[in-house]
Amino acid sequence: MSWRGYRYPGEGTKAAIELYPIAGKKVNAAASEAGLSASSIPTLLVEEDDKPGLGLAITQAIARAGINMTFFVAQSIGRRFSAVLWSETQADTKAAAPLIKKAAASRKK
Repeated sequence: MSWRGYRYPGEGTKAAIELYPIAGKKVNAAASEAGLSASSIPTLLVEEDDKPGLGLAITQAIARAGINMTFFVAQSIGRRFSAVLWSETQADTKAAAPLIKKAAASRKK
């Protein structure tokens, strides 16, 4: 599971907490009980083995396809790479997923 929190720019009293992925009845119930709800923002979570150039390969593949990312945060911890990508539409998110898989596979060679 991946998570992060941040304050909304210009909003001294408003913040976001993001958890990925939320799946299963028990986890959904616990999130709801804690006051959390699903976001309507099209989002992808990428988790891979860390390889040099992986973030670049992902962003280049998405850019070549003409998909606009509205948000991209990536990190490497130990030997693992994770990134969260937001796009403008669910269609863009759906189109980006196979491009990301292909870009990640190309870095494993």
